[in-house]
Amino acid sequence: MQEVNNAAMPAEDEMLSDYKKTALLVSTYVMVIFVLRYIAVLVINLFVTSVQDTMDYQTMYIIQLSLSGMFLQVLPSVVGAFMFGYVGKKNRGRLKRLYSIPKSNTRAIGNFSAVYGLAQMVNVITIIVTYLFTSHADLTRKLNTAKEMQQGGMAGALFMFFMLVVIAPVFEEFMFRGMILHALKPYGNGLSIFVSGILFGIFHGNFQQCFYTAAAGIALGYIANVTGSIFPTTVIHAIMNSIGGVMILLMNTSGVQEYIMNGNENAIPDSEMIWVALYGIFMVSVLIFIFVGFAAAIMKIRQIKRYRAPKVWGEVKNGRKVSILLLSVPAVISIIMIIDVYGNFTSSLIKNLFEKG
Repeated sequence: MQEVNNAAMPAEDEMLSDYKKTALLVSTYVMVIFVLRYIAVLVINLFVTSVQDTMDYQTMYIIQLSLSGMFLQVLPSVVGAFMFGYVGKKNRGRLKRLYSIPKSNTRAIGNFSAVYGLAQMVNVITIIVTYLFTSHADLTRKLNTAKEMQQGGMAGALFMFFMLVVIAPVFEEFMFRGMILHALKPYGNGLSIFVSGILFGIFHGNFQQCFYTAAAGIALGYIANVTGSIFPTTVIHAIMNSIGGVMILLMNTSGVQEYIMNGNENAIPDSEMIWVALYGIFMVSVLIFIFVGFAAAIMKIRQIKRYRAPKVWGEVKNGRKVSILLLSVPAVISIIMIIDVYGNFTSSLIKNLFEKG
């Protein structure tokens, strides 16, 4: 009887070894991202404690946003650029290719409505499910309320708009659709798209944002994969965030504040009613756009061609690749930190310690 040789081909052994190194790199980078999040909590609480009696709230709010952006987006991008080899003269070509404008750029950006509709429909479903399994009081506390959007006044709203439309898209796309997706892409398109998208959702640090940002991340990952560039995904990301940014700006006008918080139209001056009208038109338009975009997303999904992993990976199942990614020491540490962040355990403890101090 002829003996069957079950040993892996040398090429596959070599690729599996390379994948393990890449998986370790990605999981270590995720660990770094969450370590920086903890540092951000410490720094922001220390800052608030030291200046809360001497600095006006609006200025303090803007500085808190700046510190948050520095530790959650800018520093992880800088650290990641070193870790994934995007720094140095010999690596400039890699960075240039990452931001190259693809021939299908206009068509790619045209997918914005589908990406936004899909993400927001997932958001609506998340809110409904949360409402069904959570008391109304807890739901109000957990979701972004009108009061929370008005914390920093108009100056804070303008700065938030800048953070949402410029800082977040540029750095988050580099982190997830740039470094993580492109690092995993040689080992399977599906793997790179879904892992980078799910990590993008987890990165946001709360249940409400996690699911719809993961959906958006997967859709953006598909576009980055097809075009080979993160230029169109950065533009789409910026446009998506600008919708929330405009909402925050409108909610920080005195007329809209009075209308939302008290519902008393008679107390709103005529000069402010224009903002209330614009807010109403804007919100209705966004709702219509969500449903139209979701329909477009369904049509796009039906047209998507299935991407296949490289032939050399024919015998390596995605389950094995994911298990390799999850079972490293940095990955286990990252999972523990993710559970802690979503449970708000350490951040609450730090906040309480500073308040008591």
